[in-house]
Amino acid sequence: MIVILTHRQMDFDALASMVAAQKIFPDSLMVVDGKSNPYVQDFIALAKDRLPFSRPKDVDWAKVEKIVLVDTHNLQRAAGIKEGVFDQIPLVIYDHHPYYGSLTEEMHIESIGSCTTLLIEELRKMAVQLSPFEATLLALGIYDDTGSLLFESTTVRDVKAVAYLLEQGANLGVVAEYLRKPLIEEQKELLQQLLDNGKTEDFRGQPVYISWAESEDYVGGLALLAHRVGEMEGAETLFLVVQMENRVYLVGRSRGRGIEVNRITQAFGGAGHTRAASATVKHASVAEILKQLRGELAQQAHRVNRVRDIMSYPVKTVSPEMKLSEVEQILLKYGHTGVPVAQEEKLVGIISRRDVDKAIKHGLAHAPVKGFMTKDVVVVDADASWEDVQRTMVQHDIGRVPVLEEGKLAGIVSRSDILRIIHGSAVPTEMSLTRHRSLAMREDILRLFEELPEQIRSLLAAAQQVADQLEYSVFVVGGFVRDILLKVPTQDLDFVIEGDGHAFARALADQLQDAQVVFHDQFGTARLDFADGSHLDVASSRREDYSSPGALPQVEESRLRDDMFRRDFTINAMAIAINSVRYGELVDYYGGLRDLKQGEIRFLHNLSFIEDPTRILRALRFAGRYGFRLAKETREGLYTALDAGVLQKLSSERFTEEFMHMLSELKFGVMGESLLLMGVLRKWFSAELPWDFTHPGLNQAISPERKWLICLRRMDRSQFASIEEKLRLARELKGIAYKFFDIMDGLLSLGIGEEGSEASSYAREKISLVSLDQYLEGIPAILMEVLLWDERFRDALTAYTDAVRAIRQTVDGMTLRQWGVKEGPEIGRILKAVRLAWLESKLQTEEEEKEFVLGLLTTGLSNRPKGETTCLT
Repeated sequence: MIVILTHRQMDFDALASMVAAQKIFPDSLMVVDGKSNPYVQDFIALAKDRLPFSRPKDVDWAKVEKIVLVDTHNLQRAAGIKEGVFDQIPLVIYDHHPYYGSLTEEMHIESIGSCTTLLIEELRKMAVQLSPFEATLLALGIYDDTGSLLFESTTVRDVKAVAYLLEQGANLGVVAEYLRKPLIEEQKELLQQLLDNGKTEDFRGQPVYISWAESEDYVGGLALLAHRVGEMEGAETLFLVVQMENRVYLVGRSRGRGIEVNRITQAFGGAGHTRAASATVKHASVAEILKQLRGELAQQAHRVNRVRDIMSYPVKTVSPEMKLSEVEQILLKYGHTGVPVAQEEKLVGIISRRDVDKAIKHGLAHAPVKGFMTKDVVVVDADASWEDVQRTMVQHDIGRVPVLEEGKLAGIVSRSDILRIIHGSAVPTEMSLTRHRSLAMREDILRLFEELPEQIRSLLAAAQQVADQLEYSVFVVGGFVRDILLKVPTQDLDFVIEGDGHAFARALADQLQDAQVVFHDQFGTARLDFADGSHLDVASSRREDYSSPGALPQVEESRLRDDMFRRDFTINAMAIAINSVRYGELVDYYGGLRDLKQGEIRFLHNLSFIEDPTRILRALRFAGRYGFRLAKETREGLYTALDAGVLQKLSSERFTEEFMHMLSELKFGVMGESLLLMGVLRKWFSAELPWDFTHPGLNQAISPERKWLICLRRMDRSQFASIEEKLRLARELKGIAYKFFDIMDGLLSLGIGEEGSEASSYAREKISLVSLDQYLEGIPAILMEVLLWDERFRDALTAYTDAVRAIRQTVDGMTLRQWGVKEGPEIGRILKAVRLAWLESKLQTEEEEKEFVLGLLTTGLSNRPKGETTCLT
């Protein structure tokens, strides 16, 4: 026998989950106990005939073979279950509340809006049909637990589940009727108490509405009352403490910027989501719970975001004497809508792009800023809250507000910074804003750190110690973060420092002892070189500006956010904190983790390829390496950049460097095909060259030199000349390529590799091993290997290599000298004759070889009959 259980005080999501579970387990019993939500009670009363519930006392628990638990993962919260009685019965769980343990195969726990959604997805897989009544009840469960799909916990899966239920005949009129029912008298009395007793209290800058109430009898619908109180009080976070019968019920609710309430209710043995959670405490008083609640809030509430946490710094300023034409260029360069005017670090005004444009339109480009700036500047203090800035912006209708600290200009905060906090954008403005997402991954990242080589772990530990000593915020960034999240081997360590990068590099070198520091003042970076040849890079957080496409960047000090923004793609614009207090936290301002999961290469802004055209090649390299695709806007941006001719502004050295990086990749063939398909090679070489990127060897673990020759095998010398002109090739690559063309030209001159069956027949019947030997004797193994991969030459060269392997020549120069041959060209001619005799199968044994040589010595090489050859057949 199988029984289906849910938690006490059953709501519509729990009821709907039970009904859905019975569709999955048709022979099961739904067992309920205790009071339910009053609206649920009303629904059950009307639909009693269709909802065959059992009571715990009516179940023969000795015959229970399996328990299906829905809308909770805690069996002790289930109706009718006493602690420890049924621990040995197999348990299947469907739940959507946060769970921090290890999942087993029978635990279906995912953080989505409604537990009902999980079960609907199972029903769809099983192709189970629902009646309109069942579809309506299941829709009621989803709508109830997601606030009619408006709660932040709602996911796309919940919406898709509702759409499926509508197809099955769900009646939203019935759903609306039950969700909009007026409060009963007992609920109204409880609501009035909660409104009378409630007040907003401050916990480390976080406002929290706390209220309490008491009732001798149990009154259902406390979740609904919490929703009503939240709407009426406009609270970001609220907690209700209600005593009913012999229990105290704690309910927490939070909006996007509020406290994670499930962390608070866990201290009371409760559970739930970050935005909705509850707990039930036996034999306690309201006063005791309120005291403990305030203590937990004081301990767990994080400090509210101050202006200094979200402002941008250092601030780009202009002087009062600067010309408006110069200010215009600065505004265009940095994309600002306005810029502060400062004199000796003191803010004296602000000028907007609109004012600059108007003045220049009237021919005043030469005029100084001071005549057009706004002197009465609205400012905020660095320790003000973001709410204060929001009110200031709304009151004065301004989009950028300078930030002062001790009377000096410290930063600037924009409207977009505030909007990111309010709406929880995928592009937050500061690590503190992303921390709630990072904490969810921190444990996984720390486990990945444990799997790193000992050398890397030691470097991270040393960097952490130095970061803590200097009190700098230090992050490992870029490729290391990308690859560790993809769980691929990585050794590429790059540190970014919010502080003095050179000072950090010196201190880290002292800590490691065996490192030499090399400073690059132009870019504000440093490199630590180790005795084993490895190295790591250190840089202060910075922003970059490109004066023209393809130029090297101009570097300015900035914050981590700007440092990430200067990078090429979102998947390379993530960081992991190294400091002790944040060790392992992921910082992802631009959605890199999302793009890793979706398998997309996405640039950070529309001018990315214009600023640095080498990113075009890097985009295709990363896409090929990881099997990713280019995001739609990134692909369009690539074509736009190519059409704008940005590649022609790139130096040959930089293009060659990126192309050689591709050549060293495992999937060079995939990358090469992308270069062809998107027109990159045609644009760079100004010609359609017959590249060959289709050979399977180009996507195998072979040397770059072999891949280089394979992709050239359809070309001739004249075509290669245009490649040599546009690429700065290493001497070795040029030399091996020309040798390759020499041999191919020779083979083609013999008729090998020509198109058509007649040429192939000619090659098989007429071309001698001796003719081949004149081109192939002594060639480097790499050339023979690549030629054998070419289907045009394979048959002839296979026969040749087989013949060469059959040679058992024992006579050498020393032997000939012993037989009386003087040193000189004659020895070479004799040895060549012996080799060819073996090659043509004229010799089979050592004795025959000796007789052959003696014959040559007796008659002379000049007497050897000419024209004797053995054909390949």
